Amino acid sequence: MKLSLINKIKLGIIAALAVLALSLIFSQKASPDSPLFGLKRLQEKAFMKLKGSPIDRLNYMSTLLDYRLLELQAIINNKSFSYMWTTSLRYSTLVGQMTDLILTNNVGDKKDGIKKQFSEHKKVLNNLNVVYPKNTENIEYKYIEDDINYLKIYLEKLSNLNK
Repeated sequence: MKLSLINKIKLGIIAALAVLALSLIFSQKASPDSPLFGLKRLQEKAFMKLKGSPIDRLNYMSTLLDYRLLELQAIINNKSFSYMWTTSLRYSTLVGQMTDLILTNNVGDKKDGIKKQFSEHKKVLNNLNVVYPKNTENIEYKYIEDDINYLKIYLEKLSNLNK
């Protein structure tokens, strides 16, 4: 049985959509050293644009921050140290964006939950800093120290809110 040209096109479109859907599903757990990581980041940015209110954005950012921490852990576990700078930068940038969102959009009632998250992350980062290999050729461990310092700064900013 021969397929008509229109049916072949339909089949091709369905196959392409299936591949795209599977890629999006598999990319959700992608680490920075994965080929699907770019797709994951694109998906995150698209979802962020769909968040209408500051509270919705903050809640989504909080989830993303947990993912960023997992990515830092994956880099160390996989010894993919060449990704440390960009991953650390994404982490600290997100921490700053979350803090700014709280400070500028009257969502101070979310402050305590975010402070708790930052404090818990600081403990994890301190543990990562201890196990990260340190030598003169491998200075990427300093990026984890930077993330810890940024958390301290932003925790202080949040603590000073409404004082």
